[in-house]
Amino acid sequence: MPAAWPWIERLLRIPTVSYESDEALLELIRAEAERLGLTAHLTWADEHNRANLLITVSAADGATSGGVLLSGHTDVVPVQGQPWDTDPFEPVIRDGRVYARGAADMKSYVGAMLWLLGRAAEAELAEPLHFAFTYDEEPGCLGAPRLIADLAERGIRPDFALVGEPTLMNIVVAHKAPFRGKVTFHGVPKHSSLAPYGINAVSAAARFIAFFDDLVERERTDGPQAEGFNIPWTTGGVNVIRGGAAHNIVAEEVVLEYDLRIVPATDPEELRARIQTFLDEEIEPALAEEVRRVRELGGADEQALARVGTEHEVLASVPALSESPEAPVVRLAQELGAVLDGGGEVPYVSYGTEAGQYYEAGIPAIVCGPGSIAQAHTANEWVALEQIEACQRYLLAVLERARG
Repeated sequence: MPAAWPWIERLLRIPTVSYESDEALLELIRAEAERLGLTAHLTWADEHNRANLLITVSAADGATSGGVLLSGHTDVVPVQGQPWDTDPFEPVIRDGRVYARGAADMKSYVGAMLWLLGRAAEAELAEPLHFAFTYDEEPGCLGAPRLIADLAERGIRPDFALVGEPTLMNIVVAHKAPFRGKVTFHGVPKHSSLAPYGINAVSAAARFIAFFDDLVERERTDGPQAEGFNIPWTTGGVNVIRGGAAHNIVAEEVVLEYDLRIVPATDPEELRARIQTFLDEEIEPALAEEVRRVRELGGADEQALARVGTEHEVLASVPALSESPEAPVVRLAQELGAVLDGGGEVPYVSYGTEAGQYYEAGIPAIVCGPGSIAQAHTANEWVALEQIEACQRYLLAVLERARG
């Protein structure tokens, strides 16, 4: 078994599903830091039931700034509705693979980080090593911005960030910018036999979905094309919709969520503004006209009419990553043993990672980790043991570099 296996096994048994408490995992890491004589710094989510955790192993001269930051998220996606053959939180080893939720995405890397931590604490380092464990990456990289702010407040600026999402130990230099939003449509409910006295939120939502599909199609035909990506244009869709009470009640409320994957050449704010403009200039005036029509019919519920309208909320916005294949951070990863376009994950990917957030903060970053993104979020998620071993060699090279 890989040397990091005891740590990986312990992590896989803790069901750190996004938005839920990760305190059991935090205590595990914090206790290890204390045993090693290191300090674990936490930055909490608003609910105070999950947190980022940052450990810096100082250089021999006491320096804490500079050096390499290893970054991995501790949350995993849910398993509900997936046809697992085994308990997803009880790791199973079969045919050279580890099966469990988070095996690929990304507790194998996080476990290998903890295995390396003990070795780093015993070493005499020429430059510091930073170990970052973040919360709620899966819903939209929500924890990392607070960790990055904590780094700045404490005067720590790593030279490079190595993010360990599953890439088959290949180097990813660029990814798209994920952008998630929610739109709520408020109408007026009525029995369907009195439909003219109501305002149907589903109808307003349907108009928005048609607009959104057209917006995405225009990005495909007229928007920037990003060379190197398997899908070189901005993609997106309205993927969640909730609303209505019954077939014979005019729908009072509809909530929908949309997702965009934006190429680096496009400003996410520009697309957000186009969405808001459509709501302000098309949907809101149409709903105002509906309110006027209902009032003309008489007997209107003014309290219900006052609620008619829309709300638009950004749920997550993750910056794109756009490092050059010739960038120093890429050369560093190659020196550590990672491969650029070596037949695993291509260097340009359509999903997003926390590497984009480090990159936006001015910290050069790449993505490289064990396992395949094709296994992430799936039933019977797995990682090959040989991938964990390759990751260990890569991280040991990080430590040797820090020794100087």
